[in-house]
Amino acid sequence: MLDREINSSLALHVLQEHHAKELFSVVDANRAHLRRWLPWLDDNQHEEDSAAFIRGRLKLAAESKCVTCGIWHEGSLCGVIGHNDIKWSDQATELGYWLAEGKQGKGIMTNCCRAMIDHAFADYALNRIVIKVATQNLKSQAIPDRLGFTREGILRDDGWLYDHFVDHTVNGLLRREWFIPDYDE
Repeated sequence: MLDREINSSLALHVLQEHHAKELFSVVDANRAHLRRWLPWLDDNQHEEDSAAFIRGRLKLAAESKCVTCGIWHEGSLCGVIGHNDIKWSDQATELGYWLAEGKQGKGIMTNCCRAMIDHAFADYALNRIVIKVATQNLKSQAIPDRLGFTREGILRDDGWLYDHFVDHTVNGLLRREWFIPDYDE
């Protein structure tokens, strides 16, 4: 399990079912913001939907297929980050994340990604991390760019977003390309 204090105001904790109310509250308060890029908002209409999501992720974590953490900034849950699809045979994972709109632009997600990357390479000995980002989501794309990922290509019509397809960039990072993280305060 991954629980990590990143700096004095930022921490990651594996999501547990007792976090469902707080998670739903953050999702609900950021519904319009998140809907621009994430396809699952219509499936999360009640606190129980957040609880079911957490239970599902914990089941996958017990099978060593994922790690899903809540992001706490200044003591409040404000987002989610995780290794969404760990492929042990390929020594690879896909890193996914979202953050409340009011918390953007503070370095929170960059620091959380650093922690998750360090965890994947140092603790799990994985070789490759992929971050897929909608091509129009420039704020999210800045994170893999900032962290030294290589933009490897574009997957056309890769995801259905309510009423249209979106293209995704594929951004890859190999363990041999990683550096020791320097978390911002």
